[in-house]
Amino acid sequence: MSPTVPAKKIAAIVTAVAAYLQAEEQAGRAELASERPGAAPSLWGSSGRAEIMQMRMLWQRRIVSR
Repeated sequence: MSPTVPAKKIAAIVTAVAAYLQAEEQAGRAELASERPGAAPSLWGSSGRAEIMQMRMLWQRRIVSR
């Protein structure tokens, strides 16, 4: 302990930080519980995005001519 800060102030600070962390944890749990599970990803959408990313990569490597 620091000789310039009284023990009661340190105890109050530690208690306040612990209460804040507990409130944040509870808020995080409540937020996770309220989220709905998302729909399953579409295979068409996934394959389309993969194709776009592959073409961009090829363009960046200048393999595909414009």
